Amino acid sequence: MERWEEKENKRLRVDFVDKPPDKEILKFEIIRKKKRKPDYYYHLANSLDYKQIKNMTYLAIQHQNLEAIMGLLKSNVYAATDALDTEEGVRFFAEKAKETSLIMPELYFFIRRPISQKYKSIFRRLARQSIIKTSIKIASRGIRGGYKKTVPRYIIGSPEFDLDETIQHNPLKIHKKILSHGDIFGIERKRKKRRVMMILDTSGSMYGRLLLNAALTTSVLAYNMEKENYGIVLFNSTAMIMKKLNERKYITDIIDEILDSEAAGFTNISIGLQKGLEELNKSSLDRQHQFGILITDGVYNRGENPVKIAKKYPKLHVIGMPADNDADKGIETCKEIANAGRGKFISVQDYKDIPRALIHLLAQAGS
Repeated sequence: MERWEEKENKRLRVDFVDKPPDKEILKFEIIRKKKRKPDYYYHLANSLDYKQIKNMTYLAIQHQNLEAIMGLLKSNVYAATDALDTEEGVRFFAEKAKETSLIMPELYFFIRRPISQKYKSIFRRLARQSIIKTSIKIASRGIRGGYKKTVPRYIIGSPEFDLDETIQHNPLKIHKKILSHGDIFGIERKRKKRRVMMILDTSGSMYGRLLLNAALTTSVLAYNMEKENYGIVLFNSTAMIMKKLNERKYITDIIDEILDSEAAGFTNISIGLQKGLEELNKSSLDRQHQFGILITDGVYNRGENPVKIAKKYPKLHVIGMPADNDADKGIETCKEIANAGRGKFISVQDYKDIPRALIHLLAQAGS
């Protein structure tokens, strides 16, 4: 009688022969392009060496399998980038950038270090264009802060007029039905000149997601406040002023700087708030129209309690991002900062909701 161990070994040998290696499965899946998530390709590629992953990435480019490319990048970014660092790779993603909204920034964060300088600028430009295109869509849906002013003459084509003022000043003409458009009191919407400092958390725990969010949110802010003054501070363990309050800086340059910055270090919310406050304090504008917007997960491990510095702001609003660790503690800290800064607190569950939360805040703040 055959021993159990021998039977089991024989079964395993049969299974090994019957089941093709991961390389062949991966090749088959890339070619047939059935809808799979990048992680599926990532797990299949784990057993492959550098050359095999590079060749599989070439295959994915030829068969226009974007999900496979992203999975291969996660498996070995250097091998996959080696395949993308070609004219064929650039052409493929130039076409994909027209179809897919934010895939290019995500891709750029993977390849920005190993890609050659020859093609890096092209991939960065595609990432920047994608961010600007998305931000314009978001900003165009926002309501920009402003106030209504009644004026003694109605402009034909204006969507609003002041009925009460028109009746009060022209009762006789209304009675005689001889009212002309020159007698109607119109309404003009004036934008209040606000000064806003946006303080963005780019600490290491967030990696590419936070840098993508920083670039997209900054672009949304720029388009929403194109005729007002805004400044940008990025912080992790230290803080950097990306744009001063009174500085004139092209949005393309700001986005490029963010795309090439590092999401690293510990989290020091206090130092970010301090930098933002210093910029606001340089302004001679009425403090009623100055405020800060802090975007963070609220989890800090360096610096003093940020609530102390928040109290010094004219007004400080907070958008709370989802935290990887200590989420409840982070949300409580965000609420405390907003309360100390006499501002609003908005919690988002997903990073893609941050730009719309910003639009919501800008529509109300300082109006």
